[in-house]
Amino acid sequence: MDKKAQEVRSNHSHIEFSPNDEEAGGSLEDVATENGEILPDSGVQAWRTALGGFLSFVASIGFLSGGSVFQSYFKATVLPASSTSDIAWIGSAQVWGCYFFGIWSGTLSDKHGPALPLGVGTVFMVLGNMMSSVSTKFYQFLLSQGFCSQWFLKRRGLAVGLVMSGQMAGANRLLNFEGVSYGWTLRIIGFMQLGIMVAAILLVRHRFIHVIEQRSLPLRQYFTDRRTMLLTLAVFLMNLGIYVPWFYITPYAIQRGASASLGFYDAAILNAGAFLGCYALGMIADSGLGFFNSVIVATFPCAVNSFAWIGVHSIAGVVVWAVAYGMMSGALQAIFSPCVSMLAPTTDVIGCWNGICITIPSFAVLATGPIAGRLL
Repeated sequence: MDKKAQEVRSNHSHIEFSPNDEEAGGSLEDVATENGEILPDSGVQAWRTALGGFLSFVASIGFLSGGSVFQSYFKATVLPASSTSDIAWIGSAQVWGCYFFGIWSGTLSDKHGPALPLGVGTVFMVLGNMMSSVSTKFYQFLLSQGFCSQWFLKRRGLAVGLVMSGQMAGANRLLNFEGVSYGWTLRIIGFMQLGIMVAAILLVRHRFIHVIEQRSLPLRQYFTDRRTMLLTLAVFLMNLGIYVPWFYITPYAIQRGASASLGFYDAAILNAGAFLGCYALGMIADSGLGFFNSVIVATFPCAVNSFAWIGVHSIAGVVVWAVAYGMMSGALQAIFSPCVSMLAPTTDVIGCWNGICITIPSFAVLATGPIAGRLL
């Protein structure tokens, strides 16, 4: 172990590992980090945690990934007097909540395990949907939907792809059925979220069962690390625009001649592409390309696809574009977390490191929907 790694480890308290690390099931493929820490990288408990993360994304930010469905529905029926840009504040505030509280949820997860922040997030998330089901005014939707979800993040490559793909799978719950009202749609989603989140809390486990010395947030260490700050800036810039199609793919498709039903399905097609992208790039990164190189590979085609949206004028073109953009943007969203985790000084602060990195771009996310609404 080099001198720098020894200094980093000496600044951290003693950590006891869960006995399940050795009894995780199957053959463990222990991997040492550059700081000399051992990660199981396999086993039943590790994949149960990944599955729990997947379910938490299905229930939480998956609700957001179908935001264009709500955008169109609000404009057509519930809030016809409000502008598209104003309505976008509802979804933007929801995404902002998912990001902004990351620093606290990440720190709580590092210190006490994931059950506490997941439980708190579940209460607000379900309560928000139940209150939204009886909302009739703009400010009521903003308060009930916009500030209820929390974003929780778990581990590397394929595992992170599994977790992140949950948000794309969860979005397809928003495809309504004939005879089910808007209010009952939200109530049903709320009950589904409650059941899914209970399962997620039971599945997810923290690797560390005790930290003897409680530490303050390592803000100085984070903000003085040049590599971490450059990555944070990149995440901030990415979030200025990457979510725009998730807000506007449905109204854009309808504007180009698609029926309301097909417009809703365009949102599902976008998420299906993103679902595949989450897995594909994660596996490519694990196979040897590496996480940072994978970001470079995915960023350029994602940017090209963003500009290509300008030239899409037909219904078929919207569908093809949605698949292509979904794959590239989904890959990007899945690959940034492992990059942040690699820059964390030790594995026991990975949650905190990820939390800080997603809290800072929350303000970029907040501005995305309303600004795009003015421009489109």
